[in-house]
Amino acid sequence: MDKIEFFLENLNLREKLLIIIITILFAIFLAFKIEPLFINSFFNHNIFIHNIDIKKEQAANQNLEQKIQISNQKLQQIQNKTLVYEQYLSLFQKKYDQYLKNIKTLALNNKIEIKKISQTKIQKNNINHYKIFIKTYGNFIALLSFIKDLENSNFYYQINIIEMQNLTSLKLELNLEISIICLNKEIE
Repeated sequence: MDKIEFFLENLNLREKLLIIIITILFAIFLAFKIEPLFINSFFNHNIFIHNIDIKKEQAANQNLEQKIQISNQKLQQIQNKTLVYEQYLSLFQKKYDQYLKNIKTLALNNKIEIKKISQTKIQKNNINHYKIFIKTYGNFIALLSFIKDLENSNFYYQINIIEMQNLTSLKLELNLEISIICLNKEIE
C-alpha cells in the first residue's frame, strides 16, 4: 500500500486527473458489462416465474370464460324451455267454474239440453284433476257440433268417453266423460 501512495504522490496534477478519468471510465465500462449479466439473471428469474404465473392465470381465465359461455348457452336453453312451459301452463290457469261456464255456453250455442253435470276431483300438489260427467240431449248434428266445439275451444278438454244412445226418434242422449286440469295457485 505504501508503494501505491508513494507513486500517487509523485504524479503531477495532469497525471492524477488522467488516472481518475481512466478509473471512472473503467468503472462505467465494468458497470455496463456486469449490469446486464447480474440484473438479467436476477430479474429474468423473477420475470420467468411471473411469466409462468401469468400464463397459468391466462389459461385459467380462458377456461373460466369458456365455462361461462357454456353456462350462458345452457341458461338460454333453460329460459327458452321455461317460456314453452309457461305457455303450456297458461292453458291450465283457468278455474273449474270457467270450464263449466264454457261447457254450458257451447251447449247453449248448439241448442243442446244439459240434463246432468257431475264431477270427481283428484288433488295432487298444486294440480286439480277433474273428471266431468255430462248427460245431454239433442239431435245428432247438434251433439256432433258440440263435441267439435269442445275439442276446438281455448280450454283444454280431454274427452275420455263418448256414448250416444237413441232414446226417441228425435233426440239422442250423449254421455261424455271429460278430464280437465286446473292449477290451485298461480305459477309465477
